Amino acid sequence: MMTLFMIGMMLICSTAQTDEKPIRQPAASGDFYPSDPRELRQMVEDMLHKAKKVEVEGRLLALITPHAGLKFSGPVAAESFRQLEGREGIRTAVIVGPSHYVAFDGISVYPKGYYKTPLGLVEIDSDLAEEITRIDPKRIKFYPPAHRQEHAVEVELPFLQTVLPKAKIVPMIVGLHGVEGVEILKQIFSKLFEHKDVVVILSVDLSHYHPYARAVKLDKTALDSICKLDPISFGEGVDSGKIEIDNPAGVMALLMAAKSYGEVEAKLLRYANSGDITGDKSSVVGYGAVMIVARGKGGGWEEFKLSDGAKRELLRIARKSIRSYLKEKKIPHFKPHHEEIKRNCGAFVTLKEGGELRGCIGYMEPIMPLYQTVARMAVAAATQDPRFPPVTLDELDRIEIEISVLTPMRRIKDPNQVIVGKHGIYI
Repeated sequence: MMTLFMIGMMLICSTAQTDEKPIRQPAASGDFYPSDPRELRQMVEDMLHKAKKVEVEGRLLALITPHAGLKFSGPVAAESFRQLEGREGIRTAVIVGPSHYVAFDGISVYPKGYYKTPLGLVEIDSDLAEEITRIDPKRIKFYPPAHRQEHAVEVELPFLQTVLPKAKIVPMIVGLHGVEGVEILKQIFSKLFEHKDVVVILSVDLSHYHPYARAVKLDKTALDSICKLDPISFGEGVDSGKIEIDNPAGVMALLMAAKSYGEVEAKLLRYANSGDITGDKSSVVGYGAVMIVARGKGGGWEEFKLSDGAKRELLRIARKSIRSYLKEKKIPHFKPHHEEIKRNCGAFVTLKEGGELRGCIGYMEPIMPLYQTVARMAVAAATQDPRFPPVTLDELDRIEIEISVLTPMRRIKDPNQVIVGKHGIYI
């Protein structure tokens, strides 16, 4: 399925002016990292030298990296930024961090000028910043207080200045959370993935202030979901308290956008916590470095077909799921035989009885394997469609099941790309 989307001086102490462009002055210098340029450069270069460059084929879409003081999280952050070495085709890094100091309902994009560190100025990609803002001008705008003290973007810059000294940035601070925050961030990330010369850097710290063993357990759960690119388990973990992370909307949106993009892989580069650095394991903060790489051309444009055997297996899964749920209120665990139904896809399940509609529910986003999507949507169509009473066991054998599988949605620029009778449109 393709997608058609119609869709200055006020900074007071935190800015100066150069060539009529504002300069955001460093707020974390001397606290989160050394203020002396030579000391800072030496620290960053030493950390990058010890980090490992992972050789992978494909385009680097995104990095997840921590944002604590460099002496604590710097060695982990270096593992992420080492992956940018030699990638001269990357023109801009969009750095997305949570708001630690100011509460606001929105996403603040720094529009123009420069961010400054002891290593020099980093130019804002004003054209890309404007493009991001146009996605939703009501919720995406420049909110100066969000950037004034915030360290989540700033602490990443010395690494970026070292590995890609010519790269521009777009600093983004997230104040919008929940479903609304996830949805708008997913739109932003999906748009950014269209730019081959842009990398997303998600600034994230993991669990905070737990004993060492507890922190490791929480952080492993989070990183497992992230590396499986599984927004469902990640969201469930956050809701249940099994995952603690300080930028959950950003992570959830990144996972969803990556899955929608096409064939992607997430790789854990390093995990550590503050206890590994200081030796004090009574109360620690967790740090993870992850890279997300697109295989092939990406974008989900490739033809996707199901064999007749795979279609029959999906129909069996749908019917068995309904029957099991009606009997025992649970969905069975399936081990699919056909590889193609293990691919993440959206799907709709339609139930008919005597040729008449009896229920229809689906999910459009490719956030779980197709066989799991079908199992869940089959149960939902049988029991949760508000237009009909729940299906009963007595009538199940008379129910005809139809499954519509959706290929990943893609933004298009020309309506002529839509093939009538083949493509669906989401506006």
